[in-house]
Amino acid sequence: MSRRPYVRPMKRTWFMDHPFYRNYMVREASCVFDALYAVNLFWGILQLREGAEAWSSWLSFQANPLMILFTVVTLGMTLYHAVTYFDMTPRVLPQFIRKKVADPIVNKLMYAGLAGISVVILAAAAMV
Repeated sequence: MSRRPYVRPMKRTWFMDHPFYRNYMVREASCVFDALYAVNLFWGILQLREGAEAWSSWLSFQANPLMILFTVVTLGMTLYHAVTYFDMTPRVLPQFIRKKVADPIVNKLMYAGLAGISVVILAAAAMV
C-alpha cells in the first residue's frame, strides 16, 4: 500500500504576504548589491594593475549614469542592511550581556562606532 503524503500548496511568493518575511527577504537581497559592488571594486583594482589607460577607462565607466545609479542603490541597500543589523544585534546578544547593558545603549554604541569609523575614513580620503 503506497501513501501519498500531503503537500500543502504554496505560492512562490509566499513571503510577500507577511511584512516580516518581506523585510527579511529585502534585507537578504541587499547582500547581492554589496557583492556586485565588491566585484566592481575588485575589477577596478585589476585595472589599476594593468596601467594608467585601463585605470582611466575604468574610472570613465564609473562615471556612467547607470553606474552612478547602481552606486546610489547599493549605498541605500547597505544602509538598510546596517540599520536592520543594528536593530537586531541587542536582541541576539547573550543573556548575561543583556542583563548588564540595556538594549538602547548597545544600539547607540553601534551607531557611534559606525559614525567614528566613517569620520576616520572620510578624514583619510580628504588627506589623499
